[in-house]
Amino acid sequence: MQSVALLVLSALMLTQIVASAKSTHVRRTGQITLHGSIERVFPLFGPLEEEKWAEGWKPAMKYGGNSEEGTVFTTIDPHLATWVLDRYDVKAHAIRYVIVAPELRVTQIDIGCQAEGAVETRCEVTYTMTALSDLGETLVENYTQSHHEHRIQQWQTASDHYLQTGIRMVHHE
Repeated sequence: MQSVALLVLSALMLTQIVASAKSTHVRRTGQITLHGSIERVFPLFGPLEEEKWAEGWKPAMKYGGNSEEGTVFTTIDPHLATWVLDRYDVKAHAIRYVIVAPELRVTQIDIGCQAEGAVETRCEVTYTMTALSDLGETLVENYTQSHHEHRIQQWQTASDHYLQTGIRMVHHE
């Protein structure tokens, strides 16, 4: 696991040396409550399980699986990006992704889940972003708290729909 983190860190350092960004950095946190037990909800944030509820989510797996730390996959929408599943802790119900969108930004997504009784799960979702270029700076600056809250509210709507029906909702984001 340390070798994957070291590889990502090395790539970030190289990209930052090459890029001319002012290193704009933001952190956005919000909470959602999902109508399902923590045992049903938590796995849905894994890269393969997310495809069940998130329209347009199409990870191209390079290594690993849904719950294996060190899993690597890529996405192309909205930008080409390489994702590393840095943490998948079933006991703590915590997951972390590190995402590198070359010459744009680095994003860390932390999701922590807590049972709220037997049938609800509260999830804290934190995005931490650092710009790697001028365009990346614009993207990071435009990722406001309001935008973050809107995004995770859409997650809540789509994942709740899936938890209730077993069917992916169309046009959730």
